[in-house]
Amino acid sequence: MGNKKITIADIAREANVGIGTVSRVLNNSLHVSEETRKKVLEVVKKRQYTPSGAASRLARQEVGPPTVGLLLPDIGNHYFFEIFETIYGTLRNLGIDLIIFNYERHNPALIRKILDAQVSALLIFAFKLDRTEVDLLNSRNVRSLYIDYHEKGESCIVVDNVYGGELAARYLVEKGVKNPCYVQGKPAESPNEKRLRGFTNYLYLHGYKKVPIYESTLNEKEAYQVGLEIANNSNHDGVFCYCDDIAVGVIQAIRDSNKEIRVVGFDGLRATRYLKLSTVSQQPSTIGERAAKMVVELMEHEGEPVAKVEEFKPILLDRNS
Repeated sequence: MGNKKITIADIAREANVGIGTVSRVLNNSLHVSEETRKKVLEVVKKRQYTPSGAASRLARQEVGPPTVGLLLPDIGNHYFFEIFETIYGTLRNLGIDLIIFNYERHNPALIRKILDAQVSALLIFAFKLDRTEVDLLNSRNVRSLYIDYHEKGESCIVVDNVYGGELAARYLVEKGVKNPCYVQGKPAESPNEKRLRGFTNYLYLHGYKKVPIYESTLNEKEAYQVGLEIANNSNHDGVFCYCDDIAVGVIQAIRDSNKEIRVVGFDGLRATRYLKLSTVSQQPSTIGERAAKMVVELMEHEGEPVAKVEEFKPILLDRNS
């Protein structure tokens, strides 16, 4: 490694363990096997590693809690925020800090910044890292967990969006809707195709014809205008919205227009309860709790963890909207 200063991440990479495991060894934690402890200490001795700064405080048992990074592509997305809120609370109760990084495009420099923060693991919301970014994380043995995105060979938490679309269609059919439509997100995100497929497949099986599609950004004001268009310039009697953020604007426009049009959203945000909006709930708090526990399992796993995919089935919250 030349004259480059050895870091705790270098020790983790050479010992083939996570940063959190090295931290526990240096902190004389009992939650490490004797074999792993010996392997880490051998690397520490070979590299003549001397903790400094935060790592020094760790060795003196004065270190703060381990840290998990979280990559959010859209910090204003209410669904993501409700998951994050639960993750934060769960990790805090376990004595683990959480750092949020706002991610808008592929950016290896941001990944290097995350690595400089010496996080033990990384949560990735709703998008795929590219090969360069993955290699950077792997070079430091930083474990990662995808949320709301299925990446082959990686640990993921996903929702069955096709089934969710079927639930929305069944809801409208059972409410007597004869001419439904769909409002997709703009730009259309990866779950959109699956939700629409589940929605239209169920409708076609029950004798419905082509389903008209509208679109809106995840902005209540724009969704309100789309709702006005549906209410005043069409003969639709039912609407399925890609997400609750869109459904909130659409249902308010319909109510302001005094039209009898059924509306069902998707996500299960808390606000829908007070708006009496029916929604296909992804159960964000349940996903958040499971994500927090899975990332801790990844941090504590000795050696290379086996990729695990957990798929949640959404549920319908019928509020007769």
